Amino acid sequence: MIRRKLALLGTTVAISLLLTVPAFAADTKDTDTAQNAQNTQSIQEEKAEEKTEENTGYVTCSVLNVRRASSEKSDKVGTLKRGEEVKILRDEENGWYAIDFEGHIRYVHGDYITTDQDEVKGYTASSWDGPVLTASAGTITGPSGKETYYNLNMSGVVSIMRSLGNTDEYWVRDDGAKMLGNYVMVAANLNVHPRGSIVETSLGLGIVCDTGGFASGNSTQLDIAVNW
Repeated sequence: MIRRKLALLGTTVAISLLLTVPAFAADTKDTDTAQNAQNTQSIQEEKAEEKTEENTGYVTCSVLNVRRASSEKSDKVGTLKRGEEVKILRDEENGWYAIDFEGHIRYVHGDYITTDQDEVKGYTASSWDGPVLTASAGTITGPSGKETYYNLNMSGVVSIMRSLGNTDEYWVRDDGAKMLGNYVMVAANLNVHPRGSIVETSLGLGIVCDTGGFASGNSTQLDIAVNW
């Protein structure tokens, strides 16, 4: 009788093990599948991020023509300005890039596109389509009014801005504009534009750091700091 009970007990344990092991194995398999799917998704996301970064370009010249086809003889359909960001769709391998321009596939010359954002440091995209201040132009009418330029030692001006709490780097952009951080340094009528005000200029966004005698004669004039 005892032997019979032990035999029945052994049979019950064996059946329980048979029922339990497959369930455990199935759970393990499902876990592995989920983990593999998660790893695959992570890899795909990383590749997508890399692709997006590689396909972002920046305009390096003052004005870049956008054309209908990858040829200088093709119709011009628009322009881009220095510092503007573009989405590169593909390299045409003939010196041109296909880009997304206003929802259409258009073309720009690759000599004027960089994928290194540092190369266009300090240039801000602007909707201004008018004249741009240069050494030869001297005086123009920009987006905020009359613009002139001056070339003086800026150490005193930078010190004043520091005393007001500005800690941005002072540097000179490759076109000669004197910069405080990402902004062109300008002088203005401080009653109209107090120090630290951000104003639009033909050379990009400017920060008011200084003033001058001109301000009494023209309250909207901007005097842009350059090294010309």
